[in-house]
Amino acid sequence: MKYIPANRFLCCVVCFLFFSCSSEKHVHVSTPKTTGGGAVSAQFQSSDTAMSGGYSLAITPANATRNSTFRVVAQGFRVSDTKMEWLLNGHPTASGNSSQFDARETQKGDKIQVKAIVQDKETMSNIVEIKNAPPEISRVKILPEIFKPGDTVRVEVSANDIDGDEVTIAYEWTKNGEPAGKGKQLEASIKRGDKIAVTITPFDGEVNGAAVVLNREIKNMPPTIIGDNTFHFDGKLFSYQIKAIDPDGDSLIYTLKQAPEGMVVDKTGLITWKASDKSRHAVTVQVTDAEGGEASYTFNVILGSQQ
Repeated sequence: MKYIPANRFLCCVVCFLFFSCSSEKHVHVSTPKTTGGGAVSAQFQSSDTAMSGGYSLAITPANATRNSTFRVVAQGFRVSDTKMEWLLNGHPTASGNSSQFDARETQKGDKIQVKAIVQDKETMSNIVEIKNAPPEISRVKILPEIFKPGDTVRVEVSANDIDGDEVTIAYEWTKNGEPAGKGKQLEASIKRGDKIAVTITPFDGEVNGAAVVLNREIKNMPPTIIGDNTFHFDGKLFSYQIKAIDPDGDSLIYTLKQAPEGMVVDKTGLITWKASDKSRHAVTVQVTDAEGGEASYTFNVILGSQQ
């Protein structure tokens, strides 16, 4: 057996290890550049934030309107210890050293940015453009509040747009789930138990605002009295027929609320009176249905004439 000297053996081992290591993939490691003061500086680039000298600065929301309030998002420094300056279209604003900025004083299309001075170095945020704000329904009311036969169901609507855009309103009515018009008023007759709804949507020429939906179930509709000044008097008995209808078909009850002594009204609405004098008398008759609906009618009686 041939012996290899120890020094030659150790040399072979070292060479083997060297070549084994050299076959691995190389990883490039860069050393950050140092400034004169020895501080390490690095450059970062982001579509959402701006970074400089290891600091990052951003403003939110990214999709903003005049209804928005901007806020600062900072990394690497404290906003409270930093001089901040808000820029409107590149020009300083009166917001001062604030971490928030109210966009109500801006206009659609304006560009907002914030600048920070960190350790005597200027850091700029991302730029956000003020977008179109959708219109809003500010007031809506369905009328009339109490439905009567012959009434037109309609809505009164007010809308506003913070950008000053002209607002148009779209209407969509349904009755019992079926289409019932696209105007300011319902294009269908109604009765007790009907369920009506209207969807109101504002539009500013660019986008729709949030829709408002009003729902109403038609409850009892009160009776209607048909005025008629024709009465009869044969010298002894005065008679007058009250004519009333109920749109729901309810039975009606007739009551005299104001009348001369001895005057009566029956269940059909016929008023009779055995006249005891010929002075002027005011008569008020009330008609009610079983659901609480009511109507009243007042007339004057002077025997020997019609009023």
